[in-house]
Amino acid sequence: MKLRFLTALMTGAVFLPALAGPVKDRTDQAVLKKAAYQIDTLVADIFRRKKLPVPEVVDDSTFLRRSFLVAAGRIPTLEEAASFLEIDDPSKREMLIDYLLKSDGYRSHMQNYVFDLLRARDGGRGESNSYAPPYLNFIQESVANNVPWDEFARSLVAAKGVAWEEGNGAVGYYIRDKGMPLDNLAITMQIFTGERFECAQCHDSPTNKWERMDFFELAAFTHGQREINDGVWNKARQSYNDEDFRRTELGRLYEWLRDNIHYGTLADQGAGRIKLPSDYQYKDGDPGEMIGGRTHFGKKIRSSDRRDSGKSRVEFAQWMTTDNPNFDYIAVNRMWERVMGNPLTEPVDAYVKPDQTASPALVNFLTRLMADLDYDLRAFQNVLLLTKTFQFAANPKAFEAGVPQAFNGRQLERMSAEQIWDSLVTLVAEHPDKLPKRKFGDHVYYNNKPVLVGQMTMSQLAREVVAIDDPEKYREYVENLLQKIKSDSGSSSASKDMMMMASRTRPGPASGIARASELPAPAPAGHFLREFGQSDRELIASSTTEANVAQVLEIMNGHVEKMVVANSGASVYEALKKGTTEADKVRYIYYAVLSRPPSDGEMNMLMRDVIDGSRESYQNLVSALLQTHEFMFVQ
Repeated sequence: MKLRFLTALMTGAVFLPALAGPVKDRTDQAVLKKAAYQIDTLVADIFRRKKLPVPEVVDDSTFLRRSFLVAAGRIPTLEEAASFLEIDDPSKREMLIDYLLKSDGYRSHMQNYVFDLLRARDGGRGESNSYAPPYLNFIQESVANNVPWDEFARSLVAAKGVAWEEGNGAVGYYIRDKGMPLDNLAITMQIFTGERFECAQCHDSPTNKWERMDFFELAAFTHGQREINDGVWNKARQSYNDEDFRRTELGRLYEWLRDNIHYGTLADQGAGRIKLPSDYQYKDGDPGEMIGGRTHFGKKIRSSDRRDSGKSRVEFAQWMTTDNPNFDYIAVNRMWERVMGNPLTEPVDAYVKPDQTASPALVNFLTRLMADLDYDLRAFQNVLLLTKTFQFAANPKAFEAGVPQAFNGRQLERMSAEQIWDSLVTLVAEHPDKLPKRKFGDHVYYNNKPVLVGQMTMSQLAREVVAIDDPEKYREYVENLLQKIKSDSGSSSASKDMMMMASRTRPGPASGIARASELPAPAPAGHFLREFGQSDRELIASSTTEANVAQVLEIMNGHVEKMVVANSGASVYEALKKGTTEADKVRYIYYAVLSRPPSDGEMNMLMRDVIDGSRESYQNLVSALLQTHEFMFVQ
């Protein structure tokens, strides 16, 4: 019976969530396990050099909870916990990792990570929202389809065209920082190469290896970001010569077209040259001088200072991701931190040469492995999750002996805001990975309602609008478009049914209870996620796990009380149906909340002083467990 239940769990026959997308295994499990063994051997050598024993591995309960939070971003459900803990099978840890990486939970958790890294947001505070839906959809689909990290990065950096064109949401990477191309270049270098150029944007610095000229030579590759047929919209609009034009129906449509179509376009793929700023102050260049692009590490490439390239961002993207040790190491370091809790070297986004690390052999092996796996981040994380190193218990003696935290077992740390939220959602919903997802339809939304349904999509509209290069033709097109929209508002009942269907796929977050990845990004101020430190997506990966009083109130008598404790339909209370005795019910509640059975001492105390068989006594138990550090922290 138990064996059949374990098999059902691991094959998904009972409650495996739908796959996020096609699984692109770059290699088979035997090869992944061999790579994991090699990593463990190299890590063991670090301990050997320190004359220390290799740490012990954690027990099943700790491994279960750690694996779920790291790989899927949430605690296990009651059924998942019981399935794993109550089975004695030597291969169950490997099967659990396989189960998690094939779940939609992996996609959801990884999506949060990439959103944070790229500072991707739904829009707000008056900023144009035109690029956000296709950009967020591009990221979501890339993660779901396990697009290789180098291919993903190239898509962002080499993007051109219209964001609303099918599959072209990567244009949003530049639109996110529209008007700030130099800042965008500095961010690109930090995210993907681990080099910090933001200070060199303004001056040379004795504490920074990069000079101002170095920065502008790189910025030349991404320079020249302009809208497609820029100026046509402006000339057409100005032709009306009416101060109150923007308040008219036609004027409002012009504003909508600017914000929702023109704003999200890129005309070419980079000039490859740039003028030095008027305040340039060093002897290696003159203010206003035109310079070409030049790289300073990895493969050396250049671009002309005499004529626009038109494709320099493509060349730059290729340089950044191909045979570039910086790109490889930063990808490895980010994934090591994500799985093991600490990066190989601090900070995670700073490139370090292998011979300056605690184990050059390990770093060289990991960077080769990343390339051999074709930059498949899921396969790479699979290897790390299969290691004994991931299973290490925290080892204070090793830390005292100088072994880097990256190899000492995961240190105790508070869950991220998204992990806490998704864990609470797990306690409410029986199948958390099957909850509503973000919807990214291609319908035209004007004045907050779908229009032209069945006649035109945003992709078609954008394609037609940006193709117009004559102001007079543009003016004629917009006037006709307004008439179509107005006539569409009095549509038949059949068309209204189509509009209702369109409204269900409106670009944007899911409604109702859903995982953090499906909610507004970032959540609005005052939301649980923001109270617990979710990034505001202004800086790279700027979330925090710092505690505050508001969090205590949320846990004790705020959102958590309403969402879970006082919710009679919450899935955590399935424990009361599954248990045949009071002790069974207590054990199952512990499974659901802490992913472990209660100790003998805890059980004795609860049965003596807390549990009296009433629903209220079990609610008190759930409330108490949710307030423990054990629930809030990843071990």
